[in-house]
Amino acid sequence: MKPTAKTPMKVTKSLYQRELRTQSSSSSEQAEEANVVAKAKDPVHVFCRIRPLPSDGDLSCVRVRNSTTVILATPEQVLGNKQGAQKETQYIFRHVFEPQTSQQDIFSAMAQPLVKNLIKGRNSLLFTYGVTGSGKTYTMTGDTRHRGIMPRCLDVLFRTISDYQAKKYVFKPDRLNGFEILSEADALLERQHEMNQRFKGALKRKDSDPEIASQASCDLTPLRGIDEDNMYAVFVTYIEVYNNSVYDLLEEGNIQKTLQSKIIREDANHNMFVHGVTEIEIKSVEEAIEAFQTGQKRKRMGHTVLNAESSRSHSVFNIRLVQAPTDSQGEQVLQDKRTITIGQLSLVDLAGSERSSRTKNTGLRLREAGNINNSLMTLRTCLEYLRENQQQANAAPKKIPYRDSKVTHLFKNYFDGEGQVSMIVCINPRAEDHDENAQVMKFAEMTQEVQIARATPIKADLGLTPGRRKANKMFKIAVNNLNELGHSEAKKLDVDIGLVYTLGPDFPQYKIDSPQAESAIQELMQYLLLRIEKGKELGLFTIGDRFRLHLMQMEKENLSLRCELASLKAVYKQERDRSSALENKIRVHESSIDVLNNKVKNRERQIDDLTRQLRGQQTLLDKKEQEKEHQKKKFDSKLAVEMDKRNRLHELKHAKLQDKIRVKDEKLRLLSNIIQSDELPKRLRRSQSLDNLSEANNSKEQRPAIESVQITPATTEMATTRNDLYFTPRVGRGMAAANKRHRRSRSTGEKWIEHRAPNPVPLGTVLQPYLKNRKSVTKLTDMKDLTGQRANKYLLVSQEADTDGDVETKLFKGNIIPTCGGGAQVVFDDVECLKQKSPVPSPNRKRPSAGGNGASSHMNTALAALSTINTINTIELASRCNVGIEGHIVKRTKI
Repeated sequence: MKPTAKTPMKVTKSLYQRELRTQSSSSSEQAEEANVVAKAKDPVHVFCRIRPLPSDGDLSCVRVRNSTTVILATPEQVLGNKQGAQKETQYIFRHVFEPQTSQQDIFSAMAQPLVKNLIKGRNSLLFTYGVTGSGKTYTMTGDTRHRGIMPRCLDVLFRTISDYQAKKYVFKPDRLNGFEILSEADALLERQHEMNQRFKGALKRKDSDPEIASQASCDLTPLRGIDEDNMYAVFVTYIEVYNNSVYDLLEEGNIQKTLQSKIIREDANHNMFVHGVTEIEIKSVEEAIEAFQTGQKRKRMGHTVLNAESSRSHSVFNIRLVQAPTDSQGEQVLQDKRTITIGQLSLVDLAGSERSSRTKNTGLRLREAGNINNSLMTLRTCLEYLRENQQQANAAPKKIPYRDSKVTHLFKNYFDGEGQVSMIVCINPRAEDHDENAQVMKFAEMTQEVQIARATPIKADLGLTPGRRKANKMFKIAVNNLNELGHSEAKKLDVDIGLVYTLGPDFPQYKIDSPQAESAIQELMQYLLLRIEKGKELGLFTIGDRFRLHLMQMEKENLSLRCELASLKAVYKQERDRSSALENKIRVHESSIDVLNNKVKNRERQIDDLTRQLRGQQTLLDKKEQEKEHQKKKFDSKLAVEMDKRNRLHELKHAKLQDKIRVKDEKLRLLSNIIQSDELPKRLRRSQSLDNLSEANNSKEQRPAIESVQITPATTEMATTRNDLYFTPRVGRGMAAANKRHRRSRSTGEKWIEHRAPNPVPLGTVLQPYLKNRKSVTKLTDMKDLTGQRANKYLLVSQEADTDGDVETKLFKGNIIPTCGGGAQVVFDDVECLKQKSPVPSPNRKRPSAGGNGASSHMNTALAALSTINTINTIELASRCNVGIEGHIVKRTKI
C-alpha cells in the first residue's frame, strides 16, 4: 500500500461545483428549521438605570425594591401638602441598576449578549430613553474614565475577531445596504489608491488621541462561538435625526460644512437604511472611536435649563459585521455574494423628552423640543399599536404609523421583522422630575409586552470541511519546520489541506484470478472494515441518514402539498363560479346604472328648463319692483304737495282759533269786571248767563284738530274773609288767588285725577302714560271730585283725528292747587302728544268725525266743568285757562 502523503486527494473544480449543486437540498432542510425557529418571539428587553442625585440636598422620589422592581413615590409638593399616605406606584423591569452600578456591569448584563448576536449574524437594537439630564448619553458613550456601552462593544468585537479580519477593501459596500466581494487584486488596487490619496493630503489621518487611546484600553475578554473558517470586516455609520430630518455625521468635508438631508429606503431584504450614508471600514477600536469623535463634533448640542449639554437630536451609531466563508485552503474569501452574512448592531441615543414650562425654551430651542417630543410620541404610538395588534390577533389590525417619524421609519424592520430589541430607561430620581419619570416608566412597562421575532440567519452550507483554516495554518507550520530541518522534499508536497481527515490508504492492488485471491479478498475486507469504522468515527454515515430523513420529510411535504393543491383547486372552482355569478350581477347593476343615468340626465334637463323659467320670473319681478319704485317717487311728490297744502290749512285754522281765543278773553275780561263791580245776585245771574252763553258757543263751534296744546296758567287772589265777601281785590287780569301758604306733604306721594272720555279709542302702543296712584273719571260735576279725593295732580285726556285721519291723543297735565276761597284751581304745566300713524298712509282716507267731535266736545265740557266748579256755593272763580295752539309739535312739550 502506498502512503497517503504520496497520493493526496484533491478537491477539484468539478467537486466544488457538485457541492454547490447539493447546496439546495441541504439549505432546504435548514430553511425548514429556520422557519420553525422564526415563529418563536422574544419580548422587548427593558432595563432601568437610576442615576445618582446631583446633590445631597435633593429629594428622591424613586426607591429600588429589588433587582427587578422600582417604586415611584409621589412627593409632598405634588400632593399639595395634603395629609395622608403618599401615593406609590410599582414598576417591574427585566433588571434594575442602582446608582452605584458600574458601567462594566451594565455592559455585561445587557450589551454583551447583543455583541454575541452580532457575531452570529443577527440584528440587534439598543436605545436609551428618558427625560433630559437622566444620564442617557453617559450610559451610551461614557467619559474618559468610565467608558459607556458603545466603546465597550467595539473593544469586545475587535478582541474576538482580531485574528480573523479580512484585508481592507475585500468587502466593499454596494450603496444599496449590501456588500460585494472584491478579488485580491482589486482590493490591492483600492488600498493603493487610498495610500496615494493619503500622501497627497486629501485624506490626512490624524494621530490617535491619547484620550481615545485611554478609552480603548480595557480588560475585556473575547467572546466564544466565532466561526474560525470565516473572514470578518467591521463597518460603522453615524447619523442623527434632527428636526425630523436625517443627516450623515461622517460625511466627507470640513466640520463646518452644512450637512445635506438624507432619505430612508428599503433594500431587497426589506431592511430600512439611509441612502447615500458614509460607511467606513475600521480595523481597530481606535479608528472606530476616532470616527465617532468626528461625528460627535457635528452633532447638535445645546444648553438648556435642565442640562448644560443637551442633545438636540437622536443619534444612531450602527456597527455592521460582514462575514463570508473561506475557500477550501482557508486563505481566500469565496467570490460568491450569496455566502455573505451581515449582522447589525444599532446603538441609539434618543434625545430627552422635556417640557417647555420647565426648560423655558424659546425660538430654535422650543422648535427642537417640539420635534423631539413629537418623534418620541410617535415611537410610543407605534409600540402601543404593535402591542394591541399582537394581543388582539382576531381583530382587524391597526395601521402602525412608522412613517410619521424618521426614527420609527428607520427601525421599522426591527419591530415588524426579526432581531432583538433592548431598551434602557434612564431615571433622574429628583422629586422635580416625578411627573416625567412616571410617563417614562409607564411607557417602558408597556414596551415589555411587545413581542419581536427571534433572528435566525441562514448560512449557506457549501459542503466545506470545518477547521480547514486551522489545518492550513498547521500544515504551513509543519512545512516550515521541515524546511528548517533540511528536507528538500518538503516543498514538493502536494496535499489538499481542505481535507483534514482521511479514510485510510488507497485501495490495495489485488487479482481475483491469482492464486493469492483469497488472501487479497481478506485483505480487501479488512481495508473496507477499517474505512467503515473510520467513516463512523468521522460521522460520515450520519450525513447519509440525515439526507435519508430529509428525503422522507420532503416526500411527506410533497403529499401534503398535493392534498392542499387538490383542496385549493376545489376552492378555486367555487371561487370561479362565485366570480361568474358576481359578473352577472355586475352586468345587471350596470344596466340599472345606465337607466338611472338616463333619468338623471332627464332630471337635469328639467332643472335647466325650470331654472330658465325662474330667471324669467325673476326678471318680471325686477321690472315690477322698478315700477313700484317709480310709483313711490310719484306718490312722495304728491304727498309733499299735500303736506304743503295741509300746513297752509293749519295756519289758517290757527289764525281763526287765535281770533276766537281773543274774543273769549275779551268776554272773560268783561265778566271779571262785572263780577268785581256789581252786587252778588247780579253777578250770579250774569255768571249763569255767561255759562249758558259759553255752552251755546261750544255747541255751535267745532274745535279743529291740532297737533299739540300748550296751556299757560294765570294766578289770581281772592278775599279770604267772610265779612268782605262782596269785595275781592283785583290782581293781574282777575284770576282767583291761590293759597300760597298751602303745602301738601310729599310723603303721601302723587295722586292723580284722570279725566277722559267714556269710551276712549285704544292706543295700541307701548307709549302710554303710567300713573301709579290715580282715579279715572268721565265727568266733573262737583268740587268734591277734586278736593275730596286729596288729589294733587290732574290729567285731561283728549283724542282727536288729524287731517290724515290718524288718531292723536293729547295728555294735559297740571297741579291741583287750593284757592284762598276754599276752592281749587288746576295749573297746567305739561302736554304730551301721542300720534298713531297708519303703516300704509292713504291720501283718500276719510277723517273720522265722531271721535274727533267727541274728544273736542269732551275738552270743552271739561273746561266748562272747571269754571262751574269754581262758582258753586257762591265760590269765586279760581282759575282761568288760556288755550293756545302750536302746529307740528310731535314730541312732549314742557311748559
